[in-house]
Amino acid sequence: MTSVAVPHTINIVAAALGGEGGGVFTNWLIDVAEANNWLSQTTSLAGVAQRTGATIYYIELFPREQASTELPVMSLFPAQGDIDIAISSEIAEAGRMLQRGFITPDRTTLISSTHRVFGITEKSHLGDGTMDPTNVLKLAEKYAKQFVRYDMAKIASTHNAVISAVMLGALAGSGALPFSKQSFTEALRNTGKDVATNMAAFEASYAMADSRAHVEVVETFDPHGSNAGVSSAATAFNLPVAQTAEGKVLLDRVRDSFPVSTQEIIYHGIKKAIEYQDHDYATQYLDEVATVLDKDTGAGDYELTGTTARYLALWMCFEDIPRVAQLKIRQTRMAEIRQEVQADAGQIIYVTEFFRPRPEEICALMPAAIGGALLTNKLSLAVLNRFAGGKKLRTNTLSIYLSLRFLASLRRFRRRSLGYRHEFKMINDWLTAVKTTAGNDINMAQELAKCGQLVKGYGETRTRTTNQLMAIVERCGSQKVSAATAVSELHRAALADDNNTAFERAMASAS
Repeated sequence: MTSVAVPHTINIVAAALGGEGGGVFTNWLIDVAEANNWLSQTTSLAGVAQRTGATIYYIELFPREQASTELPVMSLFPAQGDIDIAISSEIAEAGRMLQRGFITPDRTTLISSTHRVFGITEKSHLGDGTMDPTNVLKLAEKYAKQFVRYDMAKIASTHNAVISAVMLGALAGSGALPFSKQSFTEALRNTGKDVATNMAAFEASYAMADSRAHVEVVETFDPHGSNAGVSSAATAFNLPVAQTAEGKVLLDRVRDSFPVSTQEIIYHGIKKAIEYQDHDYATQYLDEVATVLDKDTGAGDYELTGTTARYLALWMCFEDIPRVAQLKIRQTRMAEIRQEVQADAGQIIYVTEFFRPRPEEICALMPAAIGGALLTNKLSLAVLNRFAGGKKLRTNTLSIYLSLRFLASLRRFRRRSLGYRHEFKMINDWLTAVKTTAGNDINMAQELAKCGQLVKGYGETRTRTTNQLMAIVERCGSQKVSAATAVSELHRAALADDNNTAFERAMASAS
C-alpha cells in the first residue's frame, strides 16, 4: 500500500507583553491568512510575568483548498518540536520559547527583538539579577533553523508605533510564510486605525528582516567583574564637547586628571551630580574620587577608582524628599507617561502619585540641628506621624504641582539638612575605609568599594542596606575582617535576602 502524504498545518507561536498589541498582531495574521484562502485557528494563554502580563498566542494555518474534502483537526495549544515559526517582542521571551522546547533546528524560524524589558524578578533582585541576553542569542543561533533578530523596540519608538506592527513586518520580511508582502500591507490598511504609523513601522521592519544583514553585538556589563566601572578598548569612550564654561572646567579635569579607563563612569557621575544638585556638587564628587585615585595602584586598569566612582555617584544622589519631588514633576517623565498611555497631543491625562513619607524623611529635610532635635522628642514625633503615612497626590492639579515644585526647590538647602549630614557621615566612613585598606591590600579595597552596591532604596530598605555596609566597614576598621575573600563573602550574604538573616549569620561567623 502506498502511503499518502498528509499536508501539515503551519504552526506559529507568538509572545508579547501586555500593551504591545499581541492580540492585534494575531488578528492581522488571521486577516492575511483569510486573504490568501487559508484556514486559521488561534488561542492565547495569558500570563502575569511582566507589566500587565506576558501572553502566548498560538496560531495554526492550513490552505483551504487542501481541506475541500475533510477539515483538518487543529490543536489549541503549542507542542514541543511542532512549531514552524516563533516570534517574540523581547529577547527574554525568545529564551522562554527555547526553554519550553518550541525551537528546533530542523523546522523553526525564530524571530525576535533584541531589546530587553526587565522582568519583576530582575527588578526586585537585591543585587544584579538581570539576564544576560548573549546566552539566549547563542542558543537561538544553535537551535533555530533561521534566526531573525534586531531591535524592534527602536523601530517602534522611531515611528511612534506599537511593536506589533514591527513584529508583523519582521514576519513578512523573513519569508517564513507563503504570503505576499501586499497581503500583509492590505491587512494593515483594512484595520483603518493608525494606518500611516503602522505602515511606516511595518516597512522599516520588513526592510530589516528582508536584508538578512541584521546581526548584532549585544554588549554585556558585569558589575562584579573586573571591568566594573571602567571602559574597555572595544567600547572606547570619548568625552563630549562641553556646552558651558563650568562644564568645560569639569570635563578638562576629568580628561587631565583621571585614567582613560575611568573617564566614562566619572563623566556619567558628574552629569548625575549636576542634575541632582549643581556644578559645585559635581566638583565635590570629583574631589572625593581623586582622593581614591591617589591610593589606587592601577591594578585591574584602575578598578578601585572606577568602582568607587560608580557607587559614590549613586550614593551622593540619595533620594530625599526634594529629589523625589524633582523626579515626579520633571518634563521628561510626563512625556514618558503620555507615551506609555498613548495619549493624543491635546488629550488631558490625570496622574496620581503615591507617597509614604516617614518622620525620619520629614526631619531629614530640615536643618541638621532642628531635624535632629525633633527626632529625639516624643511629642514632635507624634505630631510628625500625623503628616506621615501613605498619601495619594494628583500632580495634574495646580496646588499639588506647585507644592512639589516648592519641595524640589529645597534642594538648594540640601547641604545644611539633617539627611545630608547623615548620608555623608556614612559616605566618608566608607571612603576612608576604602583608602586606608588600599594602602595595605588593594584587592580587599576593591571588594570594599564593590560593597557600595549594597546601598539602595529608601525607608526601611535604605536603613537596612546602609547599616549592612557600615557593619562591614566597622569590621574592616577593627581588623576582624582582613581579607578580600572575607569582604566578598559578607557582600554576597547581604544580597542573599531582605531580612538580614544570611548577613547576620555571616557576620557572626566572621567574628
